[in-house]
Amino acid sequence: MNNPEHDALIAANQFHPNVEWRLVPGKGRGVFARRFLPKGTIVEWAPISRFPAKDLHQLDHRECQALHHVFTWGSEPGREKAYAWGLLALYNHSDTPNVEFVDGPVPESGAAVALRDILAGEELCYDYGYTWFDRT
Repeated sequence: MNNPEHDALIAANQFHPNVEWRLVPGKGRGVFARRFLPKGTIVEWAPISRFPAKDLHQLDHRECQALHHVFTWGSEPGREKAYAWGLLALYNHSDTPNVEFVDGPVPESGAAVALRDILAGEELCYDYGYTWFDRT
């Protein structure tokens, strides 16, 4: 945890039974399990807004903060990209993810699903699907 006062304020103002976000030194923000989540659990689901890939400027994601929160969400023409709402946009990357993102239970929604049993307090991460950070 970064700042106990900030962490307490953030925790006191969250209402999702499964997840909470926290400040993570060196990463910014992250999403954490509030309770034990068995494999296969829909951890969280939220609306997504889909849009055409052509709407994005051709910048490297490292050069544009707005691109840090854009997802590739399928191959349907004109709906290849998405913004995810709720906490879905705050999940960090891992080469060994504990959640995956799938279509949500209602149209125009996305969900994070547990790939394995997840303990309370564990950071929830998914694989961004390509190299996000330079590995030197």
